Amino acid sequence: MSAIGVSPICQRVRSQVSLRLDNEISQLEGRMLDAHLGRCAQCGAYAADLTTFTRDLRAAPLEILARPAFVERGRRWAHVRLQGGIAASAAAVVAIVAIGVAAQVASSGQSDTPLPNLERTVTRFPTQAELDRELAILASLSVRRTASIGSLPL
Repeated sequence: MSAIGVSPICQRVRSQVSLRLDNEISQLEGRMLDAHLGRCAQCGAYAADLTTFTRDLRAAPLEILARPAFVERGRRWAHVRLQGGIAASAAAVVAIVAIGVAAQVASSGQSDTPLPNLERTVTRFPTQAELDRELAILASLSVRRTASIGSLPL
């Protein structure tokens, strides 16, 4: 099926169909996926096609090659991004350790020098309204479960 003219929501749902086939989505994501597949005929057909194709591919016997196959790799840029991520992670660890040591020194009263003004990381937790909304979605999905897509073995 073509992805041309597909909404961003449908594109995200279609990637989640693939994740579900590999058992890589949560229960909430699975229920929301089932709800969308029950409403959207195009995504439902996509999910059915992908499920059938994946099942057939996984069930097919392995082919023995007459001679080895070699794939030449071009220059990969992933390692550059990975190294940047490692450096950022290392910097974050150093910052966390420094903040922990500074807080420990401050709480023990062993230092006469004032601590620098440290920025605080703010973690945003879901509001009660957002939690209630997710619970309502889960409750409504368990009540009106669709038999067509929801019962497909993935």
